[in-house]
Amino acid sequence: MPHFDLTKWYADCVTDQGDAFILYSAELRWPPVHYTSLLCHRSGHDSRNRFSLRKQSPPRERDACIEWTSGKWKAWGQWRPSGASIREILFDSPAGSLEWQCVAPRAVAHLRVAGEPEIHGWGYVERLRLSIAPWRLPIRELRWGRFINDSDALVWIDWRGPYSQQVVYHNGSAVRARSIGDREIVLEDGDAVLSLEASTPLREGMLGITALAVIPNVDRLFPASILRVRERKWLSRAVLRRPGHPESSGTAIHEVVEWP
Repeated sequence: MPHFDLTKWYADCVTDQGDAFILYSAELRWPPVHYTSLLCHRSGHDSRNRFSLRKQSPPRERDACIEWTSGKWKAWGQWRPSGASIREILFDSPAGSLEWQCVAPRAVAHLRVAGEPEIHGWGYVERLRLSIAPWRLPIRELRWGRFINDSDALVWIDWRGPYSQQVVYHNGSAVRARSIGDREIVLEDGDAVLSLEASTPLREGMLGITALAVIPNVDRLFPASILRVRERKWLSRAVLRRPGHPESSGTAIHEVVEWP
């Protein structure tokens, strides 16, 4: 078998009205698989998902922007970052590593898809590079999320299991969290608390019947432990409260991923 090599992009855009688009673009070279999905959520309606295994261009960094196009879906997206990117090696071992690059912790985003109204809002872009198969990572639970408005950008990663790791950045600076949960994030920096309120489910279920179900013979490609991984993803109105500062309101996308 060839060496495991996966590059996965995540990009989103959320409007003030609560509409959201979430893009996943992945290329696996073990064996070769190209995967693109687009989750469309309109406020007050159920989320809809599009999937494709046709080779499509991933997001590209060009002219101080991140751009993405899809001829299949007649779609185009642009993210113009405000702030520097962030890079961390989340896991490193002789068997391989996982590199996380937050390409745009906060960006002015525009996205249009044929048959859908064009949306404008705040967006976020990240890229993962894995040289180790995800089922070999020593992890049992992952919490991830991002909160954005015109004054604050907060992103968090909380790994729990045999290998624990916590990464939190607020406005480009690394900070520590006292606790990371589904309803609030408590930072050590100035006793700040991000409250996740009015949450709307975006996707929930085991990966084998949600995100990965479109891949032919998926049960032969990935072990059962990956297919039974359960994901819960939400879109939430959120408020960041810091003593001595006005409340900072915005939108968060966050998830918890649990291994069997």
